[in-house]
Order: sequence, then C-alpha cells, then structure tokens
Amino acid sequence: LAYTQDQYHVSLTLSQQHDDWTSFQYYATTAAGTVDEDTNATAYAARAYWRPQESGTATPEVSVGYDVITFDGQSTAGNPKEASSYFVGLGWPDMFSDGDYIGVGFGQPLKATEVVSGTNADDSLSPFLWEVTYSFKVNDSVTVIPAVFGGTDIQDATDEDIFGAAITTKFKF
Repeated sequence: LAYTQDQYHVSLTLSQQHDDWTSFQYYATTAAGTVDEDTNATAYAARAYWRPQESGTATPEVSVGYDVITFDGQSTAGNPKEASSYFVGLGWPDMFSDGDYIGVGFGQPLKATEVVSGTNADDSLSPFLWEVTYSFKVNDSVTVIPAVFGGTDIQDATDEDIFGAAITTKFKF
C-alpha cells in the first residue's frame, strides 16, 4: 500500500518469504540473518518521506523507515524469532549551488529482538550505521560525490567499529 503526493509519501509493505529465502541478510546483523532449514518469514516495512516545497533552505527532506520480520519454523536455540530495523535520512538539495546535495543517514540494521529460546535477544550490542555525503557538480558533465560512513556493533560476535570514506565521480556525455 502506498500513497504519494509531490511533497510526501507513505507506504506499508508485506513480504512473505518461504523455505529459507533470505533477502533481508544484506542489511542484518549476523544473528538476525541466521535461519533454519524450511524457515518461513513474514515481514512488514513502513516507509515515509517528506520534502519542503522549496529547496536550498535549512529545512531538510526527511525519510524514515521501520522494518519488522517474524520467523516461523526456527528451532535452533539462539536463532531469531523476530527482528527489527530502522533508518532516518535527511537531505538538503541545492544548499550552496543548483544541483548539489547534502545527505545524512543513520539507522540500525536488522537486529534480533526475540530468539528461539523464548527470551529477548542480547541487548548488549546496539548496531548502528551512519553516512554523510555531499554531491556537487563540477560542470554540466561531471558530478563528484564524496562520502564518509561508519558503524558500531554491526556483527553480533564483535564490538568492533567500522569507518570509511569513498568518492564517486559521475561522467555524463
């Protein structure tokens, strides 16, 4: 279900995943992505965005999302019965010049909230990811997009953090 207007959008998605289908693992902690053979899952995703009428102001575009997934057929102790994730994105188009874009995003990857043993998942780790980016046009044909990103506790078995930077250059002819 979705409803979209020029300045905003809201949606709710239902996903049925059968026989070990694991499309969610790309954005999950290790434990949340662990499934037994013949496991089925039901997932819901809620999304929304809003953007101001005028760009180039201090008021950002806002995107938010929340996911929850329930696993049916899990029997191995410690495997997830339920997991959830969220994200928030803020963006400022045309802040300094026409066509530039400042973006900030953060969120929690899919994390087990209840495990097969019937208890709550280990809350000692709080996975968190973030990114800051700035896109600008060098000229009509070249756009440069530097980004800095990081995360904490994104693997269940470790408390190590990640940090990195990337630069993308787009050529348009």
